[in-house]
Amino acid sequence: MARATVAEVDKRLSAHEAACEVRWRENWRRLETIETEVKSINKSIRGGLVFFGTIMLTITGFMLKISLF
Repeated sequence: MARATVAEVDKRLSAHEAACEVRWRENWRRLETIETEVKSINKSIRGGLVFFGTIMLTITGFMLKISLF
């Protein structure tokens, strides 16, 4: 097998770098999408917990009112 010339190595390296750049851009785009979705899920979970907490406090208050008065 013949040794590659500097020009051939440069050409192959340039092609490799271009392909890697495209992959990284796609990966960053996907990561940003994932982060957005995780933030949305966290917001939904927090809303559900606040709702659940409010309901539990309401029920506790109602039960205390009935048992004390």
